[in-house]
Amino acid sequence: MAGHFGRHLLRADKQVEKFEFFRENLINWYKWNLKSAGFAILFLGIIPVGLGYIGYKYQTLNLIAARRDKPVYNNNWVPRT
Repeated sequence: MAGHFGRHLLRADKQVEKFEFFRENLINWYKWNLKSAGFAILFLGIIPVGLGYIGYKYQTLNLIAARRDKPVYNNNWVPRT
């Protein structure tokens, strides 16, 4: 095994432990207000609904096929069945 370097090689950082404690227990102090509710509605409602609407509206749009004036392959060719 590797050698030991005293009791602990790494020392605990008080600020990191404080940040970790508040991050894990944020629900105990978090309060909803107008700003946080607005962000929640924006990112959880308006943006997903807007992207879904745009995707649904333009899912059949094929600009390459609309500009094509001749077929991609010879019409006499029939694939094997």
